Amino acid sequence: MKTHIRRYVRVFLALMLGIVLLWLITRGQDIELIIREMRQANYLWVGLAMGCAILSHFIRAIRWNMLIGTMGYRTKAIETFYAVMTGYMANLALPRMGEVTRCITLSKSSKTPFNALAGTVLAERVFDLISLIIVGFLIILGQFAFLRSFMARVFWVPAFRTASENWLVFTAVILLAAALLAGGIFFIRKKARRSAEGDLFYRIKRQWRGFMHGFTSIRTMRGKGWFVLYTFLIWGLYFMTVYLCFFAIGATSHLTPLAGLTLLAVGSLGILAPVPGGIGTYHFVTIITLTELYGIASEPATSYAYITHANQIIVNLLAGTFSWVMLSVGTKITPTSKQ
Repeated sequence: MKTHIRRYVRVFLALMLGIVLLWLITRGQDIELIIREMRQANYLWVGLAMGCAILSHFIRAIRWNMLIGTMGYRTKAIETFYAVMTGYMANLALPRMGEVTRCITLSKSSKTPFNALAGTVLAERVFDLISLIIVGFLIILGQFAFLRSFMARVFWVPAFRTASENWLVFTAVILLAAALLAGGIFFIRKKARRSAEGDLFYRIKRQWRGFMHGFTSIRTMRGKGWFVLYTFLIWGLYFMTVYLCFFAIGATSHLTPLAGLTLLAVGSLGILAPVPGGIGTYHFVTIITLTELYGIASEPATSYAYITHANQIIVNLLAGTFSWVMLSVGTKITPTSKQ
């Protein structure tokens, strides 16, 4: 009970942080202009972006099925899609709860062991991380001179100036951070070796073993080329959900595909923040990127951030609710069979 209360308190505090961020980034702006930009937006492009989002989630379900199949279980694409969308809906309430929710949902509907599913989800996230790193590399490669000048002006010069003026404090902070990191790794490894069944470190060790099992099973996967293609399509469609929305607002319609990749990367980091639905954090990084990096006025940048974030929320909420209903009413699903 106390654990649940602490979790809800953390979620509430994170949500409040997101709301504070929303207030900070919109204060001083012309609210009427922001609303007018949103009303005058071309929502045909937004609708196309929503279609790309749905398609990306369905392809994600197909790719997840490939990972599940490596361990000898079979699930239908439609039931996996329902589980994926239910997980995305859960993320709107509790950050990072979606991975657990979709594993529980698919485990109940297909009789596939939860630990096996958890291992595949963790392995899937590794490939998503690799994909995000590749996107970042493409961004740097395509805009190197531009980004170098921007980073030097906004980050490195002020940071080096501060470090040189307070070198003793800066050095002490670096050394303390390194010591805490090393001590934390040593403590976790020691606790994991001596953990008893049921405690936190035992669960962490079990999940790690499940992850390694799911990750190493990729080596025996049939159709590795299809897995790579599905990954490319997923991130390509993610890119389209960002890029198509550029054309919905006049002030962003001239932005290039490289700008779309940049917004995809920073927006993904905003969504990954421990705030329900990325509220506030997504808007903050998106608006800062558009205004500081690409010179877009703050009002249309804010309108773009609200439109694209609402796009994601609506897709996850509607498709997630539909998926939850379909699973709850007992959709006819062929039971999973162990090969």
